Amino acid sequence: MKTLFKILKNVCLQGHWPAFAILVIISNIQAISQPSSHYGDDYLKPRRGRSLISLNTGIPYIGIGEFSYGVSDRFSVGLLYGYTPIVLGYGLKIKALVAHPSPTTAILFKAPLLYYPHAKNLGGDPWVLAWPSLSFEKKLESGHRIWFGMGAVGASCVDALLGLKKTNSVNTKTENKSEDEGEIMKAVWNTISVGYSMPWSKRLFGSLEVSPVLKGLKLAGSDWIAGPPVIITLGLSYTL
Repeated sequence: MKTLFKILKNVCLQGHWPAFAILVIISNIQAISQPSSHYGDDYLKPRRGRSLISLNTGIPYIGIGEFSYGVSDRFSVGLLYGYTPIVLGYGLKIKALVAHPSPTTAILFKAPLLYYPHAKNLGGDPWVLAWPSLSFEKKLESGHRIWFGMGAVGASCVDALLGLKKTNSVNTKTENKSEDEGEIMKAVWNTISVGYSMPWSKRLFGSLEVSPVLKGLKLAGSDWIAGPPVIITLGLSYTL
């Protein structure tokens, strides 16, 4: 866990992640720490003092399990553990209610932070990945929810983040690769997302989110490290 926090610190110091993610967290620290009228139990995060268990599958991973705890009605932290077809990963997921313009609308922030100890498809080195995003959500009278979001995915070899390996970032025109390793060691992509969730009971929720992975306005190419340039999440969540 100390290694993960050290990696994340270096990521922020080197300015690899979008500024909006940092601004969102800073501008809402006070609001996050205070109780508020909750948005109701849902697929994403539990209310203050409650827990949420989620099981997800999709692309590029086979399965990810999550246990989240509601620090406040606006903020929760979760533990992640899962597999792609060949890689084990684990980490944290931060989720926050940024704004609540009306009883049926919300602006949400989420950021899974994953650590892969042995990325076999990327040379066997340990890697770290983060995916901060903001989404605008609409709650329908039926209790179903739909949302649209934007975010960024950043991934890097741990040695590259800690300055132990000479690397170059990938850009939209060419793949600048490490002279030492001949492979991509760090890169950032942007995403757009559309999603839908439905309540199956007061505590059980199903959800589907589709997020194309882009380089600017175009779909990511061979520089994308996880197969097809899309992240698909099919999930089942239960509030304890």
